[in-house]
Amino acid sequence: MNELEQLRALMEEIKAKIESGETTSGEMTTKMNQLQEKINALEAANAELKAAIEKHQIPGLDQEYAKKHPFSILKVVRGMVFNVWKGAEHEQEVMRTYAEQLQRDMGTTPGSAGGNLVPPVYLATMIEMLRAESVAIQLGATMMDGLTSSPVEMARQDSGATAYWVAENAAITKSQAGFSLLSLTPKQCSALTPLSNRLIKMSNPGAEGVVQRDIATALALAIDLAALRGSGVGNEPLGIANTPSIGTKAIGADGGPLTYDVMLDMEGVVEDANALRGRTGYAFNPKAKRILKKQKVAQYSGDTGGAFVIMPMSDANLRDALGHDFRSTTQIPTNLTKGSGSNLTEVYFGNWTELLIASWGGLEIAMSNQTSDAFEKNQTWIRAIKETDIALRHAASFCLCNDAQSQ
Repeated sequence: MNELEQLRALMEEIKAKIESGETTSGEMTTKMNQLQEKINALEAANAELKAAIEKHQIPGLDQEYAKKHPFSILKVVRGMVFNVWKGAEHEQEVMRTYAEQLQRDMGTTPGSAGGNLVPPVYLATMIEMLRAESVAIQLGATMMDGLTSSPVEMARQDSGATAYWVAENAAITKSQAGFSLLSLTPKQCSALTPLSNRLIKMSNPGAEGVVQRDIATALALAIDLAALRGSGVGNEPLGIANTPSIGTKAIGADGGPLTYDVMLDMEGVVEDANALRGRTGYAFNPKAKRILKKQKVAQYSGDTGGAFVIMPMSDANLRDALGHDFRSTTQIPTNLTKGSGSNLTEVYFGNWTELLIASWGGLEIAMSNQTSDAFEKNQTWIRAIKETDIALRHAASFCLCNDAQSQ
């Protein structure tokens, strides 16, 4: 029997006593009124919760709610592990009111190894941090949040009708648009972080920020790397570099220097495919950015030094020179090989709104102080899981050069 059912039963018991004449005290009547008020409040909360679940906006998962009611990871961990909720009344109330709806079947560790996992909590407090760390999202990738079913399928037009010039009364050649389905299914991106229980007990704002940034950065970098270079094998999403039929630009049999001509050729590949639109931009390693910034133009015949293309070459000036936005990340490798060439790197160009990053639910947080060797080390392990998938609406919207010299 849950709390609401218990209150209703007690209410009926009090009413029965009053009606039978066992008691008519004002105190009992007051108590009954208080119970009725609590029942009304719980019924309203349940109705609100039901509506929230139907809209998939459970408090703690909905970002607007999270902005108004900040939710502390460390306070939740401290409360659930040590049963210390002082200073964490908001977190405790959310956990108490919505516990049944927020819990999922997490399984347990073997009894001989340490016991059960603490039920998971779904939070959205660090979703914005996740996006801020992602190069792909900064360049304009399309976020599809709050998905609830799988697979998510989108119709994609691959070909169109053809127009013909025909003579009078002549038959017109038939043609029609061709379509395919783009399918997205959730894939699990996870991080497991051990924390000192002493740090959890302290639960100060500084420690909270460290934990959030650490978890958010780990997941952000994994999703960002998958968006760029995901293999599509196993449970890893398929990234831009491995998507069939994307545009390519080859510099040479052994690779070659990264120049503004190469960048313009990449733009041309996308433009020739009728895809030069939307939020266009480049993604490359910081070493590639420095190469572009340091490029010089000979001032006379035999000039081996030359002058900078633009001086001073700031990031803003480089954007102007390229004609498009750019972002750099060290996740793009600089040790690729081609023929006899080594230390090669990748450069991406395209319309980043065509890159879809789909998310199912919020960020799932679970913790245990008895898994692995956490008990003997006085630690609590926090597990973060994000269900996501990545796809391109049109492969022709991107061009990849993977043989540019990085040195």
